[in-house]
Amino acid sequence: MAGDSNHELVANILRNSVGALAGYAAGDLLELRPAAGRAFRAEPFSTWRSWLKGRIEELAAAIEVGRPEIFTAQIQWGRIVLQARGIEPEHFRAGIECLREVFAKELPAEARPLAEEYLRRALERFGGAAQEAVSRLSSETAAGRVASRYLLAALEGDRRRARETVLKEGTAELSVPQIYLEVVLPVQEEIGRMWLANEITVAEEHLATSTTRSVLAQLLAMAPMRARNGKTAMTAAVAGNRHDIGLQVVCDFFEMEGWKAIQLGADVPIGDLAEAVDCFDVDLLALSVTQTVHLPTLRETVQAVRTRRDGAAMKILVGGLALRSCPDTAEQLGADAYAAGPLEAVKTAASLFKLPHDPGFFFHR
Repeated sequence: MAGDSNHELVANILRNSVGALAGYAAGDLLELRPAAGRAFRAEPFSTWRSWLKGRIEELAAAIEVGRPEIFTAQIQWGRIVLQARGIEPEHFRAGIECLREVFAKELPAEARPLAEEYLRRALERFGGAAQEAVSRLSSETAAGRVASRYLLAALEGDRRRARETVLKEGTAELSVPQIYLEVVLPVQEEIGRMWLANEITVAEEHLATSTTRSVLAQLLAMAPMRARNGKTAMTAAVAGNRHDIGLQVVCDFFEMEGWKAIQLGADVPIGDLAEAVDCFDVDLLALSVTQTVHLPTLRETVQAVRTRRDGAAMKILVGGLALRSCPDTAEQLGADAYAAGPLEAVKTAASLFKLPHDPGFFFHR
């Protein structure tokens, strides 16, 4: 159960000793499997230590919120990431096995059973099907063709051509909301997939994302707008979460739907966010969490907002990749609902406030 004192104790023990635990496991791995060191040619010890440190942090977060399946999914995802970079899955599995041995020797007695249980479950399903990163771009649809041309221009650094592809070619065939849903978001997902598959660098990812930000600003000026409904929605990425393109799209859809929409953006400190909710007299707060290590932060953020003026009555909507495999965790952590994307967000919000909602509005040209 999330919030259980023993779960929090174990999570804190793991976080407080993460560097040492990861170092011990990395050393054991390289001693047992020299080939694992050759897989990371430059500084194999520090690379494996960093990689295993990340997995311990994910384990701590999953334990704190009481969801072993979250850690299992992260291990399967990690396997895909390493495979894309030419690292054999057997090396990764051996690293997790080394972690288990280190935990047995180094963790206090009260922390061992829970950590062991989560690791055991992840190892049992290590070779199971993971949520593969598959491209959503297709040359068989008008949106897919626009998206492909836009992605190419963005990655080539041609911002003007990228904007013209979306704002001229795209709007000739698609409604503005369709461009958001069928061009911009699939392109951002493709950029993430390409980075995961080691097809582009971080610099190229930043370049394309920067272009998308400028395109979104111009798209909103062209978007259809319903009459104001008197409600205010605020969107924010929890502290530590630096990804906010999807969140910006959600904010724009709320504005199209008639809400006063306030976008705080990425990595918003908990205290500042709680104060902003009061300052702007917010009716609905939409939070985004991309990495599972930030799930405890999500819970802390929800709790902080709930303690503010009218916080108990505040409607809180949550989305993001961290919850995709376990959407019910949103309510477990204190939110009112989960939404998988912008259309689901405005639909769910309308339901929470008993507001009229016409999904066809977003597809009229």
